[in-house]
Amino acid sequence: MNKRGIVPNPNSLWMKFLVVWYGIYQASHVIVNLLYFLIPDISFPPPPPDDWSPQIVHFFTGMAATDLINAVLTLVFVYGYFKKARWSMWLGTLTLTISMYAAIVFTYGTIASGAWTGNLYGYLWFYIPFVPVVILFVVFSIWGVHGKFLDNNA
Repeated sequence: MNKRGIVPNPNSLWMKFLVVWYGIYQASHVIVNLLYFLIPDISFPPPPPDDWSPQIVHFFTGMAATDLINAVLTLVFVYGYFKKARWSMWLGTLTLTISMYAAIVFTYGTIASGAWTGNLYGYLWFYIPFVPVVILFVVFSIWGVHGKFLDNNA
């Protein structure tokens, strides 16, 4: 196998694009989560036909608080990545892991509650912008397994 392999270099243009995308994606989460807290009657995410149960609303509130903290930490990661801070890859791994976990839990909760019924296209718009984040998570995972962070002195 050649030295480059299939996984891009952490400083490649492709990786910079993915990191910028992740930052923009999470900046939008800062806005959405703040709106969720500031506007009590917001119907977000799209509810199931029989509306959200109070327990689910409380669960989403906890998720929004955690996601807000993760989104802010992601913006710190993006800043550190471009400043080549030694801690940035560690923080990126943490925030990407939290993002993936939140996406899985959110997906399960919304599907199990029946919210996707009648709202399929609305929910797909949540996931299309998330695809580059999944790619970044996979690349970070491969780098972690192969010690690329240490090799790169990132």
